[in-house]
Amino acid sequence: MEIIFAVIELIQLPAIVLGLIALIGLLIQRRPGGEVINGTVKTVLGMLIIGVGIGALVNALDGIQAMFQTGIPEERFQTFVTFDEAVVSAVQEANVDDLGAAIAWTLLFGYIFHIILARITPFRYLYLTGHMIWIHAGAFAILYHSLGLSLVWVIALASITHGTYMTLAPAIAQPFMRRITGSDEIAFGHGQTLLNVFCALVGKLVGDPEHSAEKLEVRDSLNFFRDIAISTSLIFLVISLGAAGLAVWQTGIGGFEENISDGQNWLVFAILQGLGFVAGMLVLLQGVRMLLAEIVPAFRGIGEKVIPGARPALDVPVIFPYAPNSLIIGLISGTVAQVVAMVLLALIGWPVPLPSMIVAFFASGAGAIFGNATGGRRGAVAGGFLWGFVGWFMISFAYKMQVFGDLGALGAEGLAFTVPDAIVPAIIIWLIARLLGFV
Repeated sequence: MEIIFAVIELIQLPAIVLGLIALIGLLIQRRPGGEVINGTVKTVLGMLIIGVGIGALVNALDGIQAMFQTGIPEERFQTFVTFDEAVVSAVQEANVDDLGAAIAWTLLFGYIFHIILARITPFRYLYLTGHMIWIHAGAFAILYHSLGLSLVWVIALASITHGTYMTLAPAIAQPFMRRITGSDEIAFGHGQTLLNVFCALVGKLVGDPEHSAEKLEVRDSLNFFRDIAISTSLIFLVISLGAAGLAVWQTGIGGFEENISDGQNWLVFAILQGLGFVAGMLVLLQGVRMLLAEIVPAFRGIGEKVIPGARPALDVPVIFPYAPNSLIIGLISGTVAQVVAMVLLALIGWPVPLPSMIVAFFASGAGAIFGNATGGRRGAVAGGFLWGFVGWFMISFAYKMQVFGDLGALGAEGLAFTVPDAIVPAIIIWLIARLLGFV
């Protein structure tokens, strides 16, 4: 009996479930034994590394939030971090109500449903952006779990929603991808789709594609923003030092070191918390890369056999070479938009997402590229700004109204989802659930 209980406990662990999924996918493709063992073990290790990263990230985040709470004692506004990978990682690590395992099964069954839909419908796209497959599986499973449904219903409904999303989203973006790439060979596979398309539609209203931003010259000195480790370190150092300054202003250095830093110099503490967050993020992302490097080929091989000739829906960097100037414009206008949105959110008393250079680069940059495709330079500026501004209000609303339930109780304290392709459907389902009395 002890062996049976041990097996049952093992298959409830997210790392083991994902390892089994990789094992099944590789065996179906009849890969050599060495590849099967390598892929399975590295998938499990990737998930365990994610747990180490999320621990470091959350530990640093706790210190930053403590400084903010001390520096703003009247609680005029609440701050949080918007980081999709961190939310799903934290929830899987905590595995409350076996939700972590449910996320893993949603990833598998959702992708199978996606392949079926892509095979039988005109939307012949194969979604291949691994971390987005994982993030949306997590978002939809968490959403349905928040409605109080049983684990079986959570996995079933989340898988259907997930598979439908992966099939339809590339089709929605494809008309604009043709403009960006000049061909119909690749599709867009990222959780930004809805806001990027919105940016393209606005770009069409405000500008002219003939006046492309790609005709401008951008200084090489701005290229360091492309290194996410450097740009995120800079922004979080500013955030952490600013929070420390507010806390010292309220309590003095003695009070800070007694109540917050446990005797450590306040300036050293602030620097280490800011850099510690980034270090945790980098470990987390390394685990994600390791996990997906093994599990995505299992999906890809199966999908390509079932849907020959399907267009691959790829990660956001696939569009960067087509519009590098728009990317930098979006980074700048998106960063400004985040700051403007933060001020307005604080004024109206809504939770305030802390600035994210990841979003400014990958999301606002992409929004600018979509905007440039339809509206040239003006479209690029508008697209980058709108992504940061509208996105921040959308993220804050979902966090304030607990659209995904109480994420803190699931292990993701002070963290929230970013991608609109998860948040917008979640808000719609949440509103329907409220009307029906589920929440």
